[in-house]
Amino acid sequence: MLTTRLITTFLLIKAWLDPKLRDERGSVSTEQAVITAAVVLLAIAIGAAITAYAQGKIAALG
Repeated sequence: MLTTRLITTFLLIKAWLDPKLRDERGSVSTEQAVITAAVVLLAIAIGAAITAYAQGKIAALG
């Protein structure tokens, strides 16, 4: 599931950076939505990784 989110984020960033894939009409709001979605997904992925690491360390101590 984490891999799916990372691939989705990668594709969104790739579409944002490729000028051929951008729609000029409404492109500002589209870019803002893509950037926001990518940042949120990246934050979720980082949070999940930190949580998994912390739970593993806690389990090792217990």
